[in-house]
Amino acid sequence: MTSTLQARPRADRFERLLSDRSGVRLLGVPEVSGASRTRLLDEFAALASARGALVARGRARGGAYGLFQDAFGSVSAHGRERDVVLLLRGLLRAPRALGMTEDELRRAVDAVLGSLPGLVLLLDDVHLADRPSLALLEHLVRRGAGSPLLVVLAHEPRSCPPPLAALLVAAERESLATVLRLPVDGHRLTQRERTVLVVLAEGLTADAIARRLDISPRTVHRHLQHLYRKLGTTDRLATVLRAQELGLLG
Repeated sequence: MTSTLQARPRADRFERLLSDRSGVRLLGVPEVSGASRTRLLDEFAALASARGALVARGRARGGAYGLFQDAFGSVSAHGRERDVVLLLRGLLRAPRALGMTEDELRRAVDAVLGSLPGLVLLLDDVHLADRPSLALLEHLVRRGAGSPLLVVLAHEPRSCPPPLAALLVAAERESLATVLRLPVDGHRLTQRERTVLVVLAEGLTADAIARRLDISPRTVHRHLQHLYRKLGTTDRLATVLRAQELGLLG
């Protein structure tokens, strides 16, 4: 009974996430090991598929638009959705043969994606993707209110080339771990991060934390960013609450 009650809020958050049609939404994956990241993506993909979402999961590979070709090549669809996915594959495979410029292709892909309201893109190794793939991703994110698309970035957005990195960091809504309410490996926090976390829970400002620990405010902010990524949060209050929930504050 208890597990059912605990699972319900998570299911509700997930349902709201998938039903959101406000445009492109970005979720990030916290700084976890490759195996943990894969488990996160596996669970998310399974939940999305079980609720009728069309999941396209891809990673960077050779060739123009390799990231998106890999993603849409993995999709198993039927009926009209299958026709749309096949159209996307054709567009991405040979835009020049179709006489399309890169800008025309991006607009065409954007329009086609708009007809797949249940689409979830799980993209890994984005920082290694080819230039056309990065340009297409940037276009989709900048469009924002265009396609009702959920994008999950399985790699740290800051490692992408600028200006895409700054755009992705600004557009990222929340962490995948936060949505799924999955446990975080507390042992992955460094000793200094744990110390900053404990002092943060006292309600001190960054400057006060710096004075307490005899480090620079810049270093404090760097530790805070690490904590946000590892705990799947975006601000100080949420970080303290998440740490309490995980028993990281003793």
